[in-house]
Amino acid sequence: MVQLAADVVAELPKPLRQTFTIVACSNDASSLPALAAGTRVVSLAQCVAAGDDLEGCLMVAGPLTEQLDDVMRLLAYWRGPGAIALNADWGADSAPVEQVAFIKSFEAIYCFLPLVVKVLFIGQEGAVFKWVTGGNPAAAPWRIFGKEKNRLAPIGRMQHRPSNADLETVFYNAYAANNPVNKGIKALRSMVGGDRKDI
Repeated sequence: MVQLAADVVAELPKPLRQTFTIVACSNDASSLPALAAGTRVVSLAQCVAAGDDLEGCLMVAGPLTEQLDDVMRLLAYWRGPGAIALNADWGADSAPVEQVAFIKSFEAIYCFLPLVVKVLFIGQEGAVFKWVTGGNPAAAPWRIFGKEKNRLAPIGRMQHRPSNADLETVFYNAYAANNPVNKGIKALRSMVGGDRKDI
């Protein structure tokens, strides 16, 4: 994860790149400085234990749910312009109440999440995707794709991160809309005059 963070930072313009510190959440911090090629790398445990006063932008690489308290402590005394949580393994739906506001203070700017949803005992493959290209990150929708004939096709979108129930509903509706039986019933209704209202 630290190598991915280092690769992301390396692609930034040089003045911005020099303001970043990578905070590694993995336990093995012995080889961290060699991975970042010029970007300062510190471990989360070291920052919290020493109370390091970090400046500039932070990229917290791969924080796990059990490290959420440490990340909250780190960012409580940090006073930089921006922090990025790269591949954070936490969610507001399963967090204790005292951590929900902190988790919701982050905006997802890029997310690609492959998934399989069971619809009527059939596993439907798909993905959830969000990509912010500019403006307010909250305005960018979460796009939901279903796999059709070995390619991903859009089947829904939401302004909030879809929950498991949301995904099941979207996939069920897409399955029902593309079901040949339902298509046949619609065609039959249109031929017979399905627009007519019965009295």
